[in-house]
Amino acid sequence: MVILQVTRRKSVPRKQMSGRSQVEYLALGLFLLAAPSLAAQEDGARECPAGVVKHIFIDNHSIFDISDPSLDPRFRWAYDLANRLHIRTRSEVIARELLFQVGDCFDPLLIEESARLLRSHRFLGNVDIYGVQQPDRDYHVIVDTEDEWSTQVEAKLDLTGGMKLEGLDLRERNLMGTGRELGVFYHSLDATREYGLAARAPQFLGRRWVADLAVGRTRAGSMLEQGLAHPFVGEIGHWSARQLIHYRDRHFDYVLAPSGDGVERRVLVPLTERGVHVLGFRRFGEPGNHTVVGAGFSALELRYDGAPDRGITMVEAGRYDDRFPAPPELREPAEERIEELRNVRAVVLLGKRNISWQQRRGLDSFRGRQDVRVGAEIELAVGRSLPGLHADNDLAATLDLYFAAGPSSAFLVGRVRTDARRDYDADARLIELRDIFSEGEVLVYLEPGRPGNRTILLRAAGAGGWHVRSPHQLTLGGERSLRGWPEDRLPGGRRLVFTAEDRWHAGWPFPDLADVGTSLFVDMGRIWPGNAPYGADSGWRASVGGGLRINFPAGGTNTLRIDAAFPLSSDGGLGRMQLLIGVGEYLGITTPFSDPQFGRSRMPPITGSAPDRTR
Repeated sequence: MVILQVTRRKSVPRKQMSGRSQVEYLALGLFLLAAPSLAAQEDGARECPAGVVKHIFIDNHSIFDISDPSLDPRFRWAYDLANRLHIRTRSEVIARELLFQVGDCFDPLLIEESARLLRSHRFLGNVDIYGVQQPDRDYHVIVDTEDEWSTQVEAKLDLTGGMKLEGLDLRERNLMGTGRELGVFYHSLDATREYGLAARAPQFLGRRWVADLAVGRTRAGSMLEQGLAHPFVGEIGHWSARQLIHYRDRHFDYVLAPSGDGVERRVLVPLTERGVHVLGFRRFGEPGNHTVVGAGFSALELRYDGAPDRGITMVEAGRYDDRFPAPPELREPAEERIEELRNVRAVVLLGKRNISWQQRRGLDSFRGRQDVRVGAEIELAVGRSLPGLHADNDLAATLDLYFAAGPSSAFLVGRVRTDARRDYDADARLIELRDIFSEGEVLVYLEPGRPGNRTILLRAAGAGGWHVRSPHQLTLGGERSLRGWPEDRLPGGRRLVFTAEDRWHAGWPFPDLADVGTSLFVDMGRIWPGNAPYGADSGWRASVGGGLRINFPAGGTNTLRIDAAFPLSSDGGLGRMQLLIGVGEYLGITTPFSDPQFGRSRMPPITGSAPDRTR
């Protein structure tokens, strides 16, 4: 309330009051009358109905929280040793991911999103954020984290006729507690041999930018991949951006079906691919119900170098240092798939997502909590070549689909991606739509009994190419298809694979130290020639296997797998064993969707999904 008290001293004739004075007095009176309501509005704007964040306490544990009374005291030496060998995540790394600060209003949504952002980092396991309300209604927020074991070794061994190292990855995912990743890799899958260094910074320059770099050598030359992305920040972020540069010299190796002499033969096509992509994205709507739009440009080039025969050579029995020119009858099918590409495109993206998030246990780890999307997403990216740049006159498109649903005892996931290109300069007698690549999979998780005790995974996956003018071939063998089968068997252009895997949690011998369990699996699949060179109809083939699964520490999400796989056919090497040692699941919702073998046939997408750290 404002009280105006006026004391009349002396009457002033009205004509002596200027017009300016009347306006000033009127303005002063209106201001005094309005002052209480303005002050109330200002106080209301500063009010936080749920209280204010007064303090933030970050309790960042190492691998094991020694103060936890539930830990078995007999193994304290093991807990101490693991913590000593590991450098704990720095508190400032954790603080940068929080979506609230001291002085902000306490918002449960920001608390939940911050915890999910932290769990998305591969060097953190258990994350719990909660508020403790004080007598003055304000909050102290506790950020409780526990590290994952961050030093990882992954190997792939072929034990046929001895021991052959086909792949080795050594990674530190939390370098000096900074969250940065540094690793070396060596992949020797015949013609695709490559080795080098890889680095990743999820908080580049202390910001939310993610920087990636990989450099190395291939059997055909050099490779470079450099990326910088600003992901959508959980469900509340409204913008995202990505920049990518890639360069790679490589051989596309066509597998030939074994002849009567049993000698392995391959046809090699040397190629160079390079590209630059710059894209920005904007998201509209409410958390969980967004519309996504994006725009940018993409430049791609696929070039074939070599001698007059375009350098198409042949290898026998794995002697890659003794390559020789392929004979005409074997060179011609490969020459039909060497259409060079040069595209500079303007790109637009439209997407719609309607999802919610669930925390589930027992999917791709025994007891670790996983954040999974439930609902549906669709994204369509279209790139049109720009005129006047001596580029191909074409239009390319990428379509991504995702859906997931399920009650507490089951979970269903579906993923599909299709790429296609329309060539406006193609002969009118030919099909204009070409280079159609599509892959999809459906995952079904069944959890009979207590979650985390037993999980049955059923998978159906397909991949193939249609009207392809670039190098393209799949094989039925590999860890993402028929495990145990050599990758130099059963070539074709379209593939269908079914898998059933039963994962058991033993609960012993050291339940506080690590989650130990077993798995048994059956893979069955078939490949058809399509229009891929040298392909054939394989008929239905199968393999079986099993192995050991370990989550370290207990309750963690990183899975160490040691699997032995056996083909069930004489042409796959009946009695042959392939030993797979790796970190992470070969099959599952946490596995990258795109099949690496399928990716060698398909150029990088014109955009793909907008970056999202919690995707």
